[in-house]
Amino acid sequence: MNAKPNARLRIEVDHLCCVGNAMCLALAPGVFAHNESRQSEVANPKGGSREEILDAAENCPTGAISVSDADTGETLFP
Repeated sequence: MNAKPNARLRIEVDHLCCVGNAMCLALAPGVFAHNESRQSEVANPKGGSREEILDAAENCPTGAISVSDADTGETLFP
């Protein structure tokens, strides 16, 4: 990953894959929240560090989270 450390991130949760495991909430609680369907969603994209966000995406058991650089479109995960 050679994106800028302070790049704006685009974070997406695929609700067709999300099973509400809440691993992302545990790893980046300022970023993710559960919606009414008990699936994760991005509540505050600036609520955590780049490392926390990427850690949450990498540890999602269903691979429902994708992260990219909002300025360049470069895929950071997966």
